[in-house]
Amino acid sequence: MTAGPPNRRMRRFFHNITTALACWLGCGVSGGFAAESPVKSKSDGGSAQPFFKEHCLRCHGPEKAKGDLRLDQLDTDFAKPSTFDRWREISPRAQLGEMPPKKEPRPKPAQVQTFVRQLSARLDDAAAKHRAEGRVVLRRLNRVEYENTVHDLFAVNVAVKEMLPEDTIAQGFDNVGAALNISPVLMERYLEAADAVITAALLPVHKLESKMERFNLYDSLPSWFVAGVWKQDDGVILFRSSGDSSSDLRQFKAPAPGRYRFRIATSAHNSETPLPLALLLGNFVVSGNYSRHLGYFDAPPGKPTVIEFEERLSAKNDTIKVTPVALPYVYLKHETMPEYPGPGLKIHWMEVEGPFPEAWPTESFRRVFGDTDPKLGKLADAEKLLRALLPRAFRRPVVESEVKPFVALVAKSLEMGQPFEAALRAGYKAVLASPKFLFLREPKGPLDDHALASRLSYFLWSTMPDETLLALAGKGELRKSDVLRAQVERMLKHPKAKAFTENFTGQWLSLRDIGATTPDKALYPEWEEMLQWSAVRETHLFFEELLKQNLSVRNFVDSDFAMINGRLAKHYGIPDVHGVAFRKVALKPEHHRGGVLTHASVLKVTANGTTTSPVLRGVWVLDRILGRPVPPPPPNVPAVEPDIRGATTIRDQLAKHRATENCAGCHARIDPPGFALENYDVIGGWRERYRVVAERKNWVNNRVGPLAKYLAAYQYGLGLPVDAGDALPDGRAFADIAEFKKLLLTNPDQIARCLTEKLVTYATGQPVGFGDHAAVNRILAEAKKSDYGLRTLIHAIVASELFQQK
Repeated sequence: MTAGPPNRRMRRFFHNITTALACWLGCGVSGGFAAESPVKSKSDGGSAQPFFKEHCLRCHGPEKAKGDLRLDQLDTDFAKPSTFDRWREISPRAQLGEMPPKKEPRPKPAQVQTFVRQLSARLDDAAAKHRAEGRVVLRRLNRVEYENTVHDLFAVNVAVKEMLPEDTIAQGFDNVGAALNISPVLMERYLEAADAVITAALLPVHKLESKMERFNLYDSLPSWFVAGVWKQDDGVILFRSSGDSSSDLRQFKAPAPGRYRFRIATSAHNSETPLPLALLLGNFVVSGNYSRHLGYFDAPPGKPTVIEFEERLSAKNDTIKVTPVALPYVYLKHETMPEYPGPGLKIHWMEVEGPFPEAWPTESFRRVFGDTDPKLGKLADAEKLLRALLPRAFRRPVVESEVKPFVALVAKSLEMGQPFEAALRAGYKAVLASPKFLFLREPKGPLDDHALASRLSYFLWSTMPDETLLALAGKGELRKSDVLRAQVERMLKHPKAKAFTENFTGQWLSLRDIGATTPDKALYPEWEEMLQWSAVRETHLFFEELLKQNLSVRNFVDSDFAMINGRLAKHYGIPDVHGVAFRKVALKPEHHRGGVLTHASVLKVTANGTTTSPVLRGVWVLDRILGRPVPPPPPNVPAVEPDIRGATTIRDQLAKHRATENCAGCHARIDPPGFALENYDVIGGWRERYRVVAERKNWVNNRVGPLAKYLAAYQYGLGLPVDAGDALPDGRAFADIAEFKKLLLTNPDQIARCLTEKLVTYATGQPVGFGDHAAVNRILAEAKKSDYGLRTLIHAIVASELFQQK
């Protein structure tokens, strides 16, 4: 079953339930009330029937139906999943009481609590019946997990993720079982991917002798390109204006795939601080060819430093490229370069050594053939190899009946005259396309040790269990609480835990969308690739710092430190931080930073490249930080289009929008958190006024100082002042982001609950349901002992029944 967007009718229903229940339950997102309340029991000290009649049916009953919504006609059979889903949103909304119109009578707190208790009891009963079949549906490996798994299974480094269709997103994640369907097209792609994996595992090694060569980068540059560089006796200086499209080392072309050592002597010209450079590997002759970004490095001022590393070139004729980044955009001619006082990247020389000798057979070759000679292999050899592969591929012991079909497939291929390698390949491809490989085996009830090992490994590593986990599972010891806790600690300290940071934050915080929009170069000329990389890296390192130090999840809302490098420090206006390396920096109020809400990565993915929208950012905060998502707007409501020329602010436009009865309810929740972030522009920079498209005479003048005559002029003007103040639905007002964060942190339990539910969804492949709330409460109670330390929270989730049961 594939998750998809709600249909038109369902969107209208969600919208009506949000806005029309404004007669106190006004924020019920997807539920309804029948002619009689479904919460009639008096066993807990009162009936909810008066509450239902007075505050619900009065506006949405047979006599009056605001928003064309008749709550007396909606189903109350909680055994139906659709009905259950509608009702379960009512309870928290009623308890919070976000949107009762001021003109409507307010119920007494006791009435609300009675209603919530009785509705919750019915939902819990219904959820218990649903859980009898297990809360987690059969879950397929997503394409990231598939690629990581075949890498570990065959010791290969081949990109197969892009060969597979993108996985469907549900509840913000691409590993939710209900959304990970199988189609004939996907099965074809799996067979193609398996073929590519086996081919990569069997690649021969070169037989060339290694040699070392030293080059002057200037001699590799094409004639049209050298006009933008300054040749020196001891190297060449690259400036920002020269671009980076042709600064690859064309004098060197790899004679064969293999490992090479690279050494680059570099220094910063006309700079008192280190200058960053980017290094890439690949074939750059034809635009669009595959290339690999190695990272960013520092060129120090003064004497040259040598950057040295070993890397594998994956194809013949590959080479290395070096590019300057984050330098001023300037116009230079050869005759003005000697007098130009600005910075440049000097490359003194470049050196390549290789390809280094490689042992044969390779580890990946042995993973396929073991000790068997493929030219002499027989069916018995194939059976032996399959018996060794299957327990690792299926991540558990296998029985005889599971081995026979794959052996029979190889036997049939051999009978048809196929060579041993082709026959074994057919068997291996069948294994890699088998449901027992593609799906996580999670039997009903408590997970056995092998299923637990897989769930834990895909949670923290996004790949198959290693030998340690499988050995503990084989002994039946992994479920022991002390053993399991020790394994979580081991896994969090392992380099593979990088996958947890990147894949969880990439989806929870939408970091994967960092490149989805390109900021308008006229409005945001300072945006470039290194700033984008640094922005994402900051959030990853921030998450890892909280995890490593077991810091409170409160820090996701506000923190007194940031993990930044020189490029981000410049962007944020934080002094005395230089270089590519990241470090932990104490924050001051005037920096306007702290917590992920003010990370450039988050602020970029919640904008559209040209303008910011309090609606987009408000929806994001409600969903990702507070765990209170809002429904999509009804289809007949047009989007608010910002005025990029600055004559009207987005606040003025939204004020008109909120004046519409059908829009007011949702926007009372959405707009305040969005406005709180309005001091941050499209790329996460702090602003007091909006940047706007303007006539040349009104452009901001950046051509000042010693570089004035060389700098390219900014092409934007400054518009109206930013107003970041607003009030929450409960009436609490704030003037800026600092005050808004303080209001959020008055309820840290809500922040922790939201993150817990996101983590449980990611860890188990199943969103948290209403019936899971008791288990979530137990997780939160454990985490609260450490002030909701992130590491404690991970341990509590792994120890919970939500994690250890299907």
